[in-house]
Amino acid sequence: MKTAFFLLAALALTSAAQAQTTPAAQAQTAPLNGRGGAMRTPEQQAEAQAQRLARELNLTADQQAKVQQLMAAQRQETQTAIQNAGSNRRAMGQAMRAGRDKFNGQLQAVLTADQYAKYQQLMTERRAQMRERRQNGGATPDLD
Repeated sequence: MKTAFFLLAALALTSAAQAQTTPAAQAQTAPLNGRGGAMRTPEQQAEAQAQRLARELNLTADQQAKVQQLMAAQRQETQTAIQNAGSNRRAMGQAMRAGRDKFNGQLQAVLTADQYAKYQQLMTERRAQMRERRQNGGATPDLD
């Protein structure tokens, strides 16, 4: 009887310990994005991108909310285009270009002329950085 009680208590403690996972333990089991970080949902990605643009372009709260909505919609459309294209990379590229053009037109309506010009400059710089990383085999430059 004492043994059964002891086993039952040990089982209860083990179950309770497993049920209480820490955020650090959850982060260890989260899927990674290839750069060592946890994967984010399209909504989280859109929010992070909108926050970054808000800092870089000095967006108002209203502009940031609109930009975040546009980015979330674009991410969803991009995912749909990728799924619909299957293995047809040309169709995927065309769909993604069309989506980017649509997004840029909508973004231009939300931003001021100066903000949009700065946005275009930032995107040109980012594309150049990505191109350079690809040419260097994906290595990131040292920032020391």
